[in-house]
This record gives sequence, C-alpha cells and structure tokens, in this order.
Amino acid sequence: MALIGLADRDVNGAWSDRQRLHCDDDGVIIPGYLDGYEPPFLRSPLVDGSGMMAHALFWPAFLSTVGGSASVPDAFNVDPADLEQIVDTFLDPHSWPVFSLPLPAHRRLHVIMRNFEDDGGVDYVLDPGTGDASIPLAAMEGHFRGPAFAWPEVVAAARQPDPDHTPAERLLLLIPACADTNRPREAVDLVTEALTALGARSHVHQVSNELLNSRRYWTPCRWANIDDVLVGLGSHTYRRHGGELSQEQLHLIADTLQP
Repeated sequence: MALIGLADRDVNGAWSDRQRLHCDDDGVIIPGYLDGYEPPFLRSPLVDGSGMMAHALFWPAFLSTVGGSASVPDAFNVDPADLEQIVDTFLDPHSWPVFSLPLPAHRRLHVIMRNFEDDGGVDYVLDPGTGDASIPLAAMEGHFRGPAFAWPEVVAAARQPDPDHTPAERLLLLIPACADTNRPREAVDLVTEALTALGARSHVHQVSNELLNSRRYWTPCRWANIDDVLVGLGSHTYRRHGGELSQEQLHLIADTLQP
C-alpha cells in the first residue's frame, strides 16, 4: 500500500537551497494551551516551526529526539554531533517550536516542543477550529500521557490534502504518538517508504522498527469502539472511556481522525 500520493521532494537536489534553520517570529495561537501557567506568560513562547522543517537535518533530529530512534543519524548519514544546533533550537526555553498539520473541518493538529523550565516535553494537541480550547492528545515526558492515535488514524491523517507538507512528512510527525496492538505488518514498509522519501538511505527498516516499537513512553495500546466512539484501552491515554475528556471531545477527535 503506497503512502506517497503527492510528488516527493527531490532530497538529492533540493536540500542545497533549504539549509535555513529558524522558527518564524510570528506567534502561534493555540486556544487554551497556555492557560494555567503560573506566572502567566507575558509573551507567548509558541513559534511557527515550519521553517525548521526545511532544514536537511530536521528529520534525523526530530526522529531521534521525539521519535526515540537511535539509528536515525546513520540512516541519514549524519554525525550525531551535527544535530546539536537544531536540537538546541528544538529545546529553546524562549521559543517553543510548533509543527502544525491541517485536518478536516478547519481543525489542526499541533506538535509542540514544550520547553518550560523543569516541565519540558512534547505535546500533541488538537485545535477543534471552533475557538474552544485545544484538546490534549498526548504528552511525551516523564509523567507521560498517551498514545494519541491508532494506526489507521495516522495513515488517514497522513493522506489528508496539505499544501505545505508531503504525506511522508505528515506520517513521520505523527508516528511518535501512535501505538496500536493491531498495527498491520505493512506498517514497517509504509514508514520505510516515508523515510526514504525524506532522504534516509541505510538502516531504514531498523529505524522504522525503532519508531514503531519505541517503549520510552507507552507499550502498544489496544483500541476499541465503546459507545460508538474509538477509544484507547491503555490507562495513560487521554482518549480513554470515562477519562477527563468529555464524550463530545472524544467524538470530535475520532471524527477528525477517522480513516
């Protein structure tokens, strides 16, 4: 099953003029996300991270730090030391990079590098597109919450129309927050295809397995339809039946991500 439905980027020839490493200075507004911090932020630390994604080292940096793959620098033929600058930008306490993906019904999925002192992590949240507060999906940190997605949801979200990101990019942004005991065998091939499209050249199957089988935060999670909504059966997921999310929020998430 092929993932890439749009033209792939020419990773051999196009990286040379895509070497910029910065976050857009314009702030990112995510309703409700910064509420509750004490003291309150006088200036939002959220910044558009899309400029970072144009850098040749973005994917090895993101997939090693957020995805937990130890083999990814070798796959992209880079020295781990060369990733230090972009990782420092990931972790800047004054500018929290946000990587955003459009979803149906004017909703957006945000991946946020939460660089709050003594409470750092990576958050996956859904902006419902209504002006209401964003809905938490996963928090990757010491006191982790998740997973956020079942495997079919990741594949479906990766294939959504997007003028700014390829299906491969969308898939690899979402993979770290996915865990699913019913994941098909072809998942490894799909992730391998995405990695290759973005420049990985060796150890690619190994990286795919590391991304899909990471145990840093959670073990594979079973998903089931309960009361006509897909929920996770793991004890740490936000998307569990009877948890802190309302039934309306659970339905909104499932409807947005449905295959």
